This record gives sequence, C-alpha cells and structure tokens, in this order.
Amino acid sequence: MGKETKKKYEELADKYKLPSFDSLNKDFEISTIEETEFLLREIRRKIIEKLENYIKLLEGILHPEAGICDMYECGAFSDEEKNKLFELYKKIMFLNRFSAETSIDEDDSKSSNFIKKAFEQLNNIKKELLPMIKRMKEGWLEEKKVKTELGYLG
Repeated sequence: MGKETKKKYEELADKYKLPSFDSLNKDFEISTIEETEFLLREIRRKIIEKLENYIKLLEGILHPEAGICDMYECGAFSDEEKNKLFELYKKIMFLNRFSAETSIDEDDSKSSNFIKKAFEQLNNIKKELLPMIKRMKEGWLEEKKVKTELGYLG
C-alpha cells in the first residue's frame, strides 16, 4: 500500500512539481492512503482534515459556545490576541474554501495547485498556531475564577 502510494505520488510530483512525498507524509500521513486512482484528491482531503481541526480550535477561542472548555480557554486571550488569531483563521479558511472550490470540478491539475498552496502556507500556519495551543494548554494549570451562567437546562 505505502510503496504503491509513494510510487504513484512521485510520478505525479514530477509532473506537477509537488512537494516531496516525505514532506507531505510527515504532516498528512499520506502513506496511509490505500486507493491511488484519485491520489491527489485523497491528499487534498487529508490536508483539509488537518486544517479543519485547526479551524475548530480557533473557533473555540473566537466564538466560544456555551461549553465550559471553550469559555475557559477563550479567557486566556486578550482582544488583541484574538484579532491576530482571526487573521490566522482567515488564512486557514481561505485554504478550506479553495479545497471546496477544487472539489466541485476536480482534476489532478486543480488538486495539485491546492496541495502546493496549502503546503506552502502550512509552516507559517503551524508557527502561528503553536503558541496559541500552548497558551490553551497552560491555561488549564492556572487558577482562575470561573463565572458560569447557567440558563435553562431542559
């Protein structure tokens, strides 16, 4: 499975000037893809799966639901920091919508353009995201007064 995926990817990488298999595999585990007929589509889906996890983290800070986790973690960030996080959110959402657009009338050329763009931006996204995640994690070790307002619970 992994060897066939790698061989097929390397052929496509040469044709479309894509990042190395190992680079993509490190971040998106593309060696786990079993079906290679639409390999670039599957890689696009793997990338989006990871980016959607980032989107959920950011949404929890930028627009917390009534859940305790989101409300607690949201309190760890200033308004200025939330504005910076929104700028990061916009970058990730651009890629998310780029993927959706690509999926409507997909071919290897369009998929490869998405893969290149996402891979190009991924390192910066991770660099911006890591301090936020550390802040969220460390916030759970801090003593905070939690103000809870419970409404009608059903």
